[in-house]
Amino acid sequence: MKQKLLRLPRNEHGRDFVVGDIHFKTIDLHKGLKALGFDSAVDRVIAVGDLIDRGPGVLDGLKLLGELWFFSVLGNHEQMLIDAFRANPHAAYTANGARWWMTIADDSKEMIIEKLEGLPVAIEIESARGIVGVVHADVPTAMSWKEFVASLDNPQIEELALWGRERVIKHYRAGVQGIWRVCTGHTWTPQPLRLGNFLGLDCTGGGEGPLAIYCVQDDTIYVEGRSVSLDTAEVITEQLHALEQTLTGLKTMTHSNKLIESQTLSLEAESLVKKVNSAWLAMRGELTDSQQLINALHGISLLTGERKAAKFEELKARYEGTQIEQLLDRLLGQEEA
Repeated sequence: MKQKLLRLPRNEHGRDFVVGDIHFKTIDLHKGLKALGFDSAVDRVIAVGDLIDRGPGVLDGLKLLGELWFFSVLGNHEQMLIDAFRANPHAAYTANGARWWMTIADDSKEMIIEKLEGLPVAIEIESARGIVGVVHADVPTAMSWKEFVASLDNPQIEELALWGRERVIKHYRAGVQGIWRVCTGHTWTPQPLRLGNFLGLDCTGGGEGPLAIYCVQDDTIYVEGRSVSLDTAEVITEQLHALEQTLTGLKTMTHSNKLIESQTLSLEAESLVKKVNSAWLAMRGELTDSQQLINALHGISLLTGERKAAKFEELKARYEGTQIEQLLDRLLGQEEA
């Protein structure tokens, strides 16, 4: 019987990187990992599924399945290919960006399908802070992580794990109970998304742009080697809660005259204060940038005709090369449709 859940032990010597939907974009994958100093001897890469289809790096992508440092959950694109092949091994399957499948020799297809069939639906990564769960699409909103992994043999639950979008579309912020972090892909967002402890890492959808990579040990998402803020308000809330607990412990140790323990907690509290301050400065800058974008879009919405189009292009130029430019392209496309 297929293993639905894979548990990875704590990485004592290196780091764990969870990457969004790769879609054969292996150049972008290796570029992102190189920027983070990835070391295949000690580090691990865990993909959220949808390794295949759309991108150009077919052979390099398939080779990842044989690397000892690479792990992946099953994505809906892998499942669609499996279903098509098992229904008719000789069918000319090219749907959903799978034209590459026609370039694969017939005597190699069975081996590839067996590799894909062996992918788990979910992965648990043990870490110092808690368990990090990896699943392609979603966890049912009414379920804890423990209930979810215990129900993976249920076809309806597995379908939601591969295809669900409700949490992201409806922006549920409660997160998933009973686990530290959950990493997913599947649903495209213009930048990495955080909803409570739930992280959405598909910010390309197989299109142009760098991949999002989450480092478990840093609890940070990186794009092109640079950290990106998620929901900074929630980050600050977590840090303030940790600071409160540390100060409570410091007070207890001080009253007990435990000097060494007090010094350790004092240093920890000082570090947390610096983190809170840094996060607040980042959020203040984000709020200013967001307000400027909202004001610009509001001004454009009051215009018509050529002047509106010209101002839209001017705004796009201001954000050239960023994910906001891609979002503006989508907005313009919707207006023209």
